[in-house]
Amino acid sequence: MNRLASRIAIVTFATLSLASAVASAGTRADCGNIELTAIGECHFEFEGGCKAQCEPVRFQAACDGQCNAEVSVECNVDCQASCEADCQVQPAAFACNASCRADCQANVQVLCEPDDQECITYCQADCNANCDASCSAVPPQADCQAQCQGSCGGSCETEANFDCSVDCSADIRGGCEVDCDEPTGALFCDGQYIAVQDLPGCAAYLIDNFQIDVKVDVNASASATCAAAPGEHVGWAALLPLGLAAAASVARRRRRA
Repeated sequence: MNRLASRIAIVTFATLSLASAVASAGTRADCGNIELTAIGECHFEFEGGCKAQCEPVRFQAACDGQCNAEVSVECNVDCQASCEADCQVQPAAFACNASCRADCQANVQVLCEPDDQECITYCQADCNANCDASCSAVPPQADCQAQCQGSCGGSCETEANFDCSVDCSADIRGGCEVDCDEPTGALFCDGQYIAVQDLPGCAAYLIDNFQIDVKVDVNASASATCAAAPGEHVGWAALLPLGLAAAASVARRRRRA
């Protein structure tokens, strides 16, 4: 199969798979238990630079959904005491997120081997995500106790899930690279890799929970893109003819070239 025919097959297969989601009742498990509270856009990566996208920083949401260890009491108690002592020096200047990230990333430097840049990069991204989530509900004017509860929540969560997260990142990389070689390609949402277990079910889950529409775009690399469209919802099945027509259009242009 030549490259043009391969690309037409890819977009046709992806469109057919996505269209079949209309009849599916998707669950988070179909998307590998991805942990995202909001999604702005999703797209498939094919061949080319696809495997270059399979990097630790893009696995944080996937691994957060698979790693849910219980935070130790010791971590919370020690962190809270140290945090409140720092906060009380200058309460007005204290920030939950900044404190959380500093404490969390200091732990990462201890937990990861000094020359293991992948571990450091992944866990720093995990720190940032967990700290953002933990501190988001803490008002800036909150007292030191509340600020530190948020700060320590994000930091201790990252520490509790460290072993699971590092192992998960390695496993997810393998799955991502395999997906890059598949006809459907690898699915990324807002830069995060989605470890799809069932494509129609995952598509249905994304539609139901994030109001995502799909647009099929065929170009030099052939891609299917899902983008949020406030106020307007387009069914996946309705876009099937668009995908086939787009593929045929590319074929006609190439023949004339």
